[in-house]
Amino acid sequence: MRFLLVKTMPEAHCYSQFVNSLDRALTGLGHETVVSDQHVHVVDRAADVSHLVAELQRGHFDVVMSFSSFFGAVTLQSGVSLFDALGVKFLGWQLDHPIYTPQALDRRLQARYSIYSNHNHVRFAQAIKLPGRGKAMLPAGEPLGEPVREWRDRPRTLLVAATWNGVPQAPWEGLPDTPAKKLLVGVIDRLLADREASLVDAFNQTAAKLRLPAQLGASPAFDDQMIAFLRDPLTYVRHVDRIGVVQALADAGFPMTVCGAGWRGFLGERPNVEYIDEWVAFSDLPSLYGSAKLVLNLNAGNGGCERAIQAALAGATAVSDHSEQLAGLFALGEEAAFFNRAKPGHVVDVVGRLLESGKGEAIAEGGHRKAMRAALWTHRAQELVAYLGG
Repeated sequence: MRFLLVKTMPEAHCYSQFVNSLDRALTGLGHETVVSDQHVHVVDRAADVSHLVAELQRGHFDVVMSFSSFFGAVTLQSGVSLFDALGVKFLGWQLDHPIYTPQALDRRLQARYSIYSNHNHVRFAQAIKLPGRGKAMLPAGEPLGEPVREWRDRPRTLLVAATWNGVPQAPWEGLPDTPAKKLLVGVIDRLLADREASLVDAFNQTAAKLRLPAQLGASPAFDDQMIAFLRDPLTYVRHVDRIGVVQALADAGFPMTVCGAGWRGFLGERPNVEYIDEWVAFSDLPSLYGSAKLVLNLNAGNGGCERAIQAALAGATAVSDHSEQLAGLFALGEEAAFFNRAKPGHVVDVVGRLLESGKGEAIAEGGHRKAMRAALWTHRAQELVAYLGG
């Protein structure tokens, strides 16, 4: 196959780093690849698509791949998708819930191949009757570019790398007591109680309980309204989860390193907490993971799984909230440890057992072996080609 791999972010961004890795992996499998840096054409957060169009017309590509489906909504004046008109498969790889990426939900693109990080994202796309094909597939990682340290010799006990997003404000505050407010509160309550945060289930079950004639997939116009309605609740839940888990670990007194500007102001100075207040480049994170015995992965239940994979490749024990995809890669208690994000106290129990029992080292070794066998970009490239050829 001949691939056009589109870069839409600065070189230091994880999307661009993933494009570089995928480029090497596909080339190693014998496929032709061209990396198109469209970020250089972005002005005031808007991209001039004429450069991409010209490249497509010259290149005779089979597949155009873009993380977060950037450029996936480009159409001709007739309203037909650019990629459908050219007979090119468009592959949008979502590393987050598609509700945050309108271009991933554009219904004009018919020859769409979508990759999602979570099976619930596939269900969401199916529920709103999105054209094309969808598949759940984890991202991948690269082997550590330095010797892997012995687990017991690592200077950090627990590493938490997480962007500080501030204390979330309840989106229902100030709203009158209407059916819409009850629906919003019900969705949030169900998401907070669901360890894998199924937006489809939370919405449809809440609407049924309230006896509201509302269901995702009723019509494109209704779905578009609900997408805008549901984005804030999902974001609220993610922020609540993050704060609850990190604070529970800090309060438990575990020696931990928190990477991400803003956490110091929230958690305060604590004898058990070391802060890394500066931004750390994505390419430097694996080395940081390699300095820690345990690395916390957050938001896996909603798709964020790359940190767990990178931690395992760096020889650390990956401690993650539950994800069906991650649990399919790493065996529970042998190659990774999982906690229930709906119960923040559970992460304290999991981390405590790993440190007290000494089993963390064995899990780290098992996770590293599995990641090297099944979670490198060459493995994902093979899976990707099979998906596109099916």
